[in-house]
Amino acid sequence: MADEEFFIDTHRLDQIAVALGNVPGATLPKVRSAVQFNATLVKQEWRKSLQGNRFAPRVPYAITYDTHELADAVTAEIGAEKGTGKQGGVALLLEYGAPAKKLAPRGYGMQAVQDNLDDLRHGITRAIADGAAAAGL
Repeated sequence: MADEEFFIDTHRLDQIAVALGNVPGATLPKVRSAVQFNATLVKQEWRKSLQGNRFAPRVPYAITYDTHELADAVTAEIGAEKGTGKQGGVALLLEYGAPAKKLAPRGYGMQAVQDNLDDLRHGITRAIADGAAAAGL
C-alpha cells in the first residue's frame, strides 16, 4: 500500500475558486442595475398615488431615490425629499399621517414597495445568475 501512488487533480477546483472570487465583482454592477430599476418602479408608483391632490400639486415630485454601492452591497433609499420646495413634508404627512390632526396614514410608499417586491427578487436573482455566468461558473 505504501508503494501505491495517490493523486488528486485539483486544477478544476482551482479554476472554480478563482471564478468564485470573481463573482462579486461581476455581479455587483448587475445587482446595482436591478436595484436602480426597481427603485424607479417604486418611485413612479408612489408618485402616481400622490397625483391629483389640488392642495399639494407638487407633492409627487418630492419622491426621489438614491442608490449607494458599498463593497459588497447595493442599497436604495426611496422617499420624500424635504426642503426642496416640492412639498416633501406634505408627502411624509400623507404617508405616515398625523394622529393629533386626525389624519390617517395613507401608506402609498409602503404599498409601492410591496407591489414591486417580486420584480426586485426576480431582478436580483437574474443579476446573480448573470454575474456567475460572467465569472465563468
